[in-house]
Amino acid sequence: MGFETADDILLYAFRRPVFVIDAYTRRIFARLGLVDHEAPYEVLRHSFQEALERENGAATRRRQTALYNEYHALVVIHGKDVCRKRPRCAQCCLRTHCPGCETE
Repeated sequence: MGFETADDILLYAFRRPVFVIDAYTRRIFARLGLVDHEAPYEVLRHSFQEALERENGAATRRRQTALYNEYHALVVIHGKDVCRKRPRCAQCCLRTHCPGCETE
């Protein structure tokens, strides 16, 4: 079992506050120029969790778990619908901030 699968189980089955890093997360945030696509899983997870904690303050464990769940779900939706392997930049709400968006 890999890190992503283990974190999926921790977040969704055991309701532990763990941010899941998947291919969508890597793709979207690498295109935005915010992460190195090749960075180790744990480095990315730690970076995301740290940034979300800074942004949301000292949330309760339950609230933190809900935030990680919601953010991951939004990343997956955006990755499946817009920021695909062949991105749909014209439909992207982040295109003005994304150096990876194709100009059309």
